[in-house]
Amino acid sequence: MSKVSKLVTSSDGCEIFAEGAGNLGGPTIVLVHGLGSSTVVFNNLFKDDQLLSKVYLVRYDMRSHGRSGRPANQSDYSSPNFASDFMAVVEGFNRQNPYLLGWSLGGTVVTDVCTHCPAGYVSGIIYVSALPYIGAIMMDLGKECLKNLHPRLLTQDAADALKARIDFVDSTINDCNASNWDDRLLWVGAFSHLNANDVLNAMSRQQDPEPLLAAGRGGLRLLHLYGDADQQLDNVVAEAQVSKHFINKKVVVIKGGGHALFYEFQGQVVEELLAFVTK
Repeated sequence: MSKVSKLVTSSDGCEIFAEGAGNLGGPTIVLVHGLGSSTVVFNNLFKDDQLLSKVYLVRYDMRSHGRSGRPANQSDYSSPNFASDFMAVVEGFNRQNPYLLGWSLGGTVVTDVCTHCPAGYVSGIIYVSALPYIGAIMMDLGKECLKNLHPRLLTQDAADALKARIDFVDSTINDCNASNWDDRLLWVGAFSHLNANDVLNAMSRQQDPEPLLAAGRGGLRLLHLYGDADQQLDNVVAEAQVSKHFINKKVVVIKGGGHALFYEFQGQVVEELLAFVTK
């Protein structure tokens, strides 16, 4: 199953790096990474034969991340632009009605899509330890670990900025040991690619959650996955404030699961993904 890599162009001219692999005849899942990461965090899923045999996976670097463009102005990081990035990726791979999987900050792209894409553009959404939208919910959803890291990710102190990026990655993986050391270094390297301005731009756009909640009340399918040992997010908040509005949902809480649930509990997550998208 060969992997296809390409640059697609968003509506404002920003280039977005994306990759696809899997069964072209199956349903599509578009994977959106979290803050400071890139497509590399999904390497394990792009090597999962069970998943690739049944679905077509697409992953892309959000603007200011990885190999995608890094516009300088905060105005370039608007909700319509994030929705356009997603559509450019979907159309660049000639896919229709994909499922959108948002991990961590990547979950906010769901709100952009529900607000600015045509109705029915996605077949369903998959939250994995996700922030549903940028706004007041962040104060309740973020745990002390994340709140303490936030100012350090924006500091101009180079040594502490790097240490904050390492600490951030370490808080996503509960069982960091010699067996996953290479992945840890890869994830830290991805975050080190972002400066303070990139971090700020990625987290500062205005979002209105109402179109997201309306889509849930209207029957948009939702699979909400999270672990009960997440160091960064109190995911019960997202379930109570957002998922409750979805009339067609499944919520799965994995015992012992941390923030990077798809990484440490790959088998269980893949099983849930396949059940959801092939239903």
